[in-house]
Amino acid sequence: MSQSSSANVRSPFGQQLYDGLAALPGSQRLTADQLEVIYAMAYAHVAQAQYAQALPLFAFLSQYGPTRKHYLAGLALCLQMQARFEEAIRIQSLIGVLFPPSPEATLRVAECQLALAQSEAARESLRLVVAAAEADSAYAQAGARAASLLALAEKEVRP
Repeated sequence: MSQSSSANVRSPFGQQLYDGLAALPGSQRLTADQLEVIYAMAYAHVAQAQYAQALPLFAFLSQYGPTRKHYLAGLALCLQMQARFEEAIRIQSLIGVLFPPSPEATLRVAECQLALAQSEAARESLRLVVAAAEADSAYAQAGARAASLLALAEKEVRP
């Protein structure tokens, strides 16, 4: 989603946060091309399931490109894959604020909530993803995964 289309659906708080992050001095220190070279290295680590090696690169990228969704998503994924679920939830929640709608981020939050045994919160997050997918077919894949996880989570509740 481009910055302009995201800005159309951001809450006033989300827009203020986005603008504040974009104005940070670190956001102008490196060029987009320089950041993308580092991203390519981080992405290569993720592609090889080397999340521990990718994590510091995504942390760096998120500091110097805090309004770039793919940097934040990479950071959150690495945190999640390193079982740092609470931190991953915070970053995915930030993605949700900066880049609404974000059913993929909500799905990742739900996965982390399930890992933390926060079953009721996870079910609510999954219901949000299913609803988003029903409203917009662009999110069908996330909606299908959420529906499957929700069915499993609800099955655990019933004796």
